[in-house]
Amino acid sequence: MTKEIAHVNVVALTPAEMVPAQASLVAWCGRKVQALEDEVAELELHHKLATENGWRTSVVTASLNRAAKRVTYYENMRVALEAGYLMVPNMPVDVLAVRVKRDAPVPQRRDSQWGGFAAPPQAGLPAGEGRYVDDALKYQDLSHVNTKDGKQVHVREYLADEYDEGVDFPISLTKPVVLDAVARAMALKVFDRIGRVQNGGGRDPIYVGQLLDPRGNGRMTTFFLAWWVDTTSL
Repeated sequence: MTKEIAHVNVVALTPAEMVPAQASLVAWCGRKVQALEDEVAELELHHKLATENGWRTSVVTASLNRAAKRVTYYENMRVALEAGYLMVPNMPVDVLAVRVKRDAPVPQRRDSQWGGFAAPPQAGLPAGEGRYVDDALKYQDLSHVNTKDGKQVHVREYLADEYDEGVDFPISLTKPVVLDAVARAMALKVFDRIGRVQNGGGRDPIYVGQLLDPRGNGRMTTFFLAWWVDTTSL
C-alpha cells in the first residue's frame, strides 16, 4: 500500500502567487515519488520472497509494474513543474503530437479510413526519452477485389503501420513566439502529448502539454505551454 501523504490545495489569485504555488506542488510531487518508491521497494521484497519459495508472482508483479509506472508519472510531473510549466484544469484538446520511443506503431487494420488513424502516445516514458510524432498515422490502402462464387467482391482494407515523423502544426495560424514556446516544451521530452485547446472560433489558441495517468479512465494532468490574443476577436 502507498504511504499516505498530506495533500495540498493550491490557490493563486494573482500572477505573483503562482511562484509559491508552483513550489508547493514541486514539494508535494517529491513526497509522492518517495512514497511510491517505498512501495516499489516493498513489492520487490515480496516478489523476491515469492520467487525463492516457488509461489506465484503474477499478482505482485502486476502491482510492481503499476507502482513503477506511477513513480515515472509523478517524476515527469515534477520535471514539468520545475521547468516552470503551470498546472491547469483539464480541457478538451486537439492533439497534435505524441511522444513515442518505438520505431513503428502497433499496426492498425480496418475496413475504413474514415477519420484517419490516431497514434496513441507511448505513455510512461521517463523524461528525456523518445521523440514526438504526428498524432495521425500514415496508412496504406490495401483494398482489393476477390472472386467468390464467380462474382467479384470489392474488399476495403486499410493498414496504418508507420509514424508520420513530421508534426503538422498549424504554422500559418500561430504566432512564431508561440511556436517557439511549443518547440521548447517538445525539446524537454516530458509530456505524453501536446495539443491545442479546442476552440470553435479558431482564434486565441492555447497550447498545452499533458501527462496521462497510468491508472487510466481518462485521468491526466494538463500544463499550460503558450497562448496569444488577437485583439480583432475582442
